[in-house]
Amino acid sequence: MRPVASPGVTTRGPEFVLRCLFWWTVLLAGLSILAYLLVFVNGRLLHLSYPYNTILFLPSLRFGDFTTFYRQCAHFGTPQFWAHDRGALNYPAPAVYVLLPFFRMFPHHPRMAAGAYDLTVAGLALLAALRLAWSARRSTLSGPLAAVLALTLVTSYPLMFMADRANVEGAAWLAAILGTWAFVRGSHSIAAVCFAGAAAIKLAPLVLIFLLLRRRDWKNAALFVATFLALNVAAMWFLAPNFVSTLRHIVHGISSFQGRFFVVFPRGIGVDHSFFGLIKQPLWWIDYLSGAAPAWQLAASRVCQLAYRLAWVVAAGFLILRFRRLPMLNCLFAVFIVQMVALPESYDYTLLYLYIPWTVFIMLYLGQEVYAQRATLPLAKVLAILVPCAIAFTPQQCYLVLPYGISFAGQIKALALLYLLIVAARVPLPCRAFAEPPEPRVAAVSAPGPAA
Repeated sequence: MRPVASPGVTTRGPEFVLRCLFWWTVLLAGLSILAYLLVFVNGRLLHLSYPYNTILFLPSLRFGDFTTFYRQCAHFGTPQFWAHDRGALNYPAPAVYVLLPFFRMFPHHPRMAAGAYDLTVAGLALLAALRLAWSARRSTLSGPLAAVLALTLVTSYPLMFMADRANVEGAAWLAAILGTWAFVRGSHSIAAVCFAGAAAIKLAPLVLIFLLLRRRDWKNAALFVATFLALNVAAMWFLAPNFVSTLRHIVHGISSFQGRFFVVFPRGIGVDHSFFGLIKQPLWWIDYLSGAAPAWQLAASRVCQLAYRLAWVVAAGFLILRFRRLPMLNCLFAVFIVQMVALPESYDYTLLYLYIPWTVFIMLYLGQEVYAQRATLPLAKVLAILVPCAIAFTPQQCYLVLPYGISFAGQIKALALLYLLIVAARVPLPCRAFAEPPEPRVAAVSAPGPAA
């Protein structure tokens, strides 16, 4: 048996790709086995309670992100849509149209509707994985690549977290997958529509417009904006009879939802991998030690709100100044990481988006560029990309638990994502699968001749 190369060694071709896939399998399987083993020991042998005995968040509220909209959808299109205890909508209006067919399918069983939604998202994700495996069928690495895709899908903690909450993020993720597939194939108009659809369901994918602006594709960037606005206007028009009232309720719902998560929320910190989770964790401990004084809570909320505004300014400048000249795969990592960390809260189902650049890296960069020896990369730098991804794709909150049941697993994931963003900013990943836009032509100017 050949020895595995040390992380500092650079090799070429199929052998190197196999070693990368081997290290990925070790990382993913090792972290997953550790988590489930600890859950088994804590729950079955030590008889510890939540959060030590599960990898999920508040199992008693399963499907809660879906069923909470049951009564609203029961009054779709009527003035009673807003006439209940919520009185607002914390998602853009098109998100309701994702939920509505499942509630109509099971009008008296909201949990069955949530289960049908989960099965739909998981089934479409499985079809996408099968399509990827089929695309590599002619490669000598088809077997290992298919095995890696299967292992990654089976052990997917973000997909499990999304299914447990039945969150609408799964639908936005599928739209982003379809948009990225079209983008890689050069169908940028389809990509613009799909990206806008994802942003219409959840606002964070608005940052995907950077991929079009990066190519100086102004036409499809305008199509992105037009599609986003059209979907929202049409969705609000039919949501309830009064368009202005609907708009007011949605704006109020989204702003109040974000404002609520600026306040320290202890149970959610452990599954919040946003940049602000790194701020909330120490603020919670100061809050706890200070006796939860109202003045301190207000100060903590203001600190988080200021950091939120500053983070988006910094993120926009970072994307424009650093990534506009880097390869498109680097930009793909950047935009999905930014939309996961630059939010007031970002629960672990949003980690689904990281599978998109990870898949492109595995299938196109390693599976094609490195395999064909058109690109080389030290194993240490490959691991610098794979290790943060493995941390993001596996649970840690069952063993990274502080006293009082407060986990800091979300902050570990946030640091991993920020580190991965730095790696993407420093390590170029050229990939021929992306059709880069031509550089603007500069007219040649001849030097003036000597005066007669």
